[in-house]
Amino acid sequence: MFSVGHDLALSALMDTNAFHIGFEIKPDSTNGRRLIVYHRSRRDERSFMLNMELNHLVFRFTESIPLSQDAGRSNVIDELRHSQPLIPSSQWYSVEFGRQTDGRLYLSLNKNIVKGDESKAFGKAWPQRHISRTRDPKEEDIFIGGHSNLELLRTQDPYFGRYLEENFVGCIQHIYINGEFMDPRRNSFVGDAVEGYGLTDCAHGICDQNRCENNGTCAIISGSSFECQCPMGTKGLKCQNSEELHMLQYTGRSYTEHVGFKGTSQSNMMLLITFKPVSPNGLLLYQGYSHDRRGDFLTVLLVQSHIEVQFDLGSGTANLRSPSVLMMNTWHTVRFWLNGRQGFLVVDSEDQVTTAFSYGPLVQLTLDQHMFIGSHPDADLTSAHLNNYLRKVGEGNVPGFHGCIQQLHLNGQSVDLVRDVLRGVNMENCLGHPCARPDTTCMHASHCRPEGEDFTCVCFLGYVGKRCDTPISLTRLNRASFVRRSVLRFGSPDVLTKLNMPHFDIYLDIRLRSTKLRPINHPNFWNGEQMDRRFQTLLACSTATDDRLLIGIDEQGWMLLFIDRQTVPWFKQLHGSLEEAGLNKTNEKDWEGNGGPKKLVLLVSMWHKMMLKRRGNTYLLFVNGTRIGEVRSDRLGYGKLSYNMLSIGNVNVNRQGVEAKPKRGPFSTQNPDVLFVGFNGCIENLHINGKQLSTAEATSGENIAEC
Repeated sequence: MFSVGHDLALSALMDTNAFHIGFEIKPDSTNGRRLIVYHRSRRDERSFMLNMELNHLVFRFTESIPLSQDAGRSNVIDELRHSQPLIPSSQWYSVEFGRQTDGRLYLSLNKNIVKGDESKAFGKAWPQRHISRTRDPKEEDIFIGGHSNLELLRTQDPYFGRYLEENFVGCIQHIYINGEFMDPRRNSFVGDAVEGYGLTDCAHGICDQNRCENNGTCAIISGSSFECQCPMGTKGLKCQNSEELHMLQYTGRSYTEHVGFKGTSQSNMMLLITFKPVSPNGLLLYQGYSHDRRGDFLTVLLVQSHIEVQFDLGSGTANLRSPSVLMMNTWHTVRFWLNGRQGFLVVDSEDQVTTAFSYGPLVQLTLDQHMFIGSHPDADLTSAHLNNYLRKVGEGNVPGFHGCIQQLHLNGQSVDLVRDVLRGVNMENCLGHPCARPDTTCMHASHCRPEGEDFTCVCFLGYVGKRCDTPISLTRLNRASFVRRSVLRFGSPDVLTKLNMPHFDIYLDIRLRSTKLRPINHPNFWNGEQMDRRFQTLLACSTATDDRLLIGIDEQGWMLLFIDRQTVPWFKQLHGSLEEAGLNKTNEKDWEGNGGPKKLVLLVSMWHKMMLKRRGNTYLLFVNGTRIGEVRSDRLGYGKLSYNMLSIGNVNVNRQGVEAKPKRGPFSTQNPDVLFVGFNGCIENLHINGKQLSTAEATSGENIAEC
């Protein structure tokens, strides 16, 4: 949207025999003859112009046609005059004009179309080189709003010169040529203009008198209109109303900003997103490397009801397009995997895996910017490779996704779109889903987790049932049942005092339901090899700085002791910030000969006794009376550790760096090959230093029932 007193030159692609130009105008003056659009081709002796003459639009077109044999050529001029008058400074008018494939001209004002006489239709053979993106000395650009040298043009153009008096004065916005949006700017990385002068912004000052409330931001959306971009939890024309968000709906002009894969460089990664679209076009996800439109990026797009994934590792872009057409108003799940230069795309449960390679030798995806879901607040900061997508759907900015999103997983870890948000704009509740009304769906302030059109309630400690509406007695709950998402947290002063002593013993009895974890459904491109190592988290001691001591059980039934520390570079150098001391794949002979750990497999459906002992800087792990693991390091310095929580069951170790304000780099994104999930089984007889801890003493908990 710009005020035209002179001209703007656009180099645009006319790649068919026909052409179409459209825009919106608001004239300030309609007297005399005023030039709006002009183009001339010296190569093919074809020209066209759009004038405003005495309040009316006039479209003229000329071309050179052959006469009878050996009689040479002659130029023929045809014109269309629209009967509807234009009133100065009153409103925006929608203008479209061009040439059909049958050679007929047309001119439309506010969808009221006038067509040329079919008997006067021009020839159809218009070469595709008519207007090219490369500057051709025999081709004029398309001039919008006038011409830079109207006096000279008046004397040089033998056909249109007499109609050229003055340039257009007023505002023009939303310019499209052959369905492609033309950005009227001319900058280093953005814009389609090749030259222009005398232009001002028609939208200047629109936001000066329109104030948004509740920290809303005024955003210009046209030459005469604005909208308030409302922060999360507010809504209304001026963000004057409040709304508690539970399950998000994106409106096409909304987005949420997250940490995502920021600060990572990976050869292997996985992404999953579940959504219900309302519109066939929109940006689902974008994360890039830099703000200069170059470098690595990853984006998931909805293009004409197909899923497209684009990624660039720094040396060339790969594009994946799902063959299936997505139904609107239906839940769909998109899975994307990256393995080196090769990307894999699966939509819903289709058997076909779409795959593509990125160009060049680079094999790691490096992303330093935040992740945006739903749209991007500034298309100028997205990769230049997205221009191909913009051309497809005819948009000037990246069109936003319109619909609901219920889950996002990064490397197997769930991202809460509401709780893990850095910033959000114009968000609404997905009112058609039960989780958008959690107070009536899940009782006693429990969390509603969407599963397609259905839901699961995550019950707080003391309640069970489909809707968490059944209370249970914690004092009588001696044997607790854990089902993946279950957790008990102990943070009382008495417990923390014992945890932070130089010596402590933690004892509990456990019974596994299963060691097998739900498959992640990787495509079969690892030739049967598993991409990652997955562990059930049994116990964790954590600090305020997110240092953690963990006990996990892998899919073979082996129990392992982990130390994951932010502050110990020694561990990072050896094992990428993960020190594993415990059950290696050894046999009994190794134990006796080398003093190493002993092989011991936990059997499903049987009770096992587990004990963790701390002796200064040494941590020892016992199962059924046998010492199976030990960590000892003088660098730990037990006096520096300060545990602030003991957790039994599901621990969000993978969420480090996913939440809005992480204290450290992301665990799951830095270590995509290691995935922790919740414990699946039963636990009883939890003791610390000989004192039994009952379920009723837990500080908090979720999904705990009688075993």
